[in-house]
Amino acid sequence: MLYAVILAGGKGTRLYPLSRENNPKQFLEIINEKSFLRNTVDRIKSMVIKENIYVITNESYKEKIYSELPEISKDNVFVEPINKETPYLVI
Repeated sequence: MLYAVILAGGKGTRLYPLSRENNPKQFLEIINEKSFLRNTVDRIKSMVIKENIYVITNESYKEKIYSELPEISKDNVFVEPINKETPYLVI
């Protein structure tokens, strides 16, 4: 059984000036009419069932994640307590 962990936190500084803190790169629609995040989930959903897709983000993006990925359970969205640019997750 496969699991997927998608890192969708950060500060919106890596793809400046398109990416900003209030709209970081995972929510940008550059390649097609879908965000990088949506494209990622669409690519992996043929291999990983939605119950095994997890997203790690920060507090300020969790509502965007819920909106962008309504098929992913809110229980599968982990919010980092402190942004350290590298998630720490124990399952």
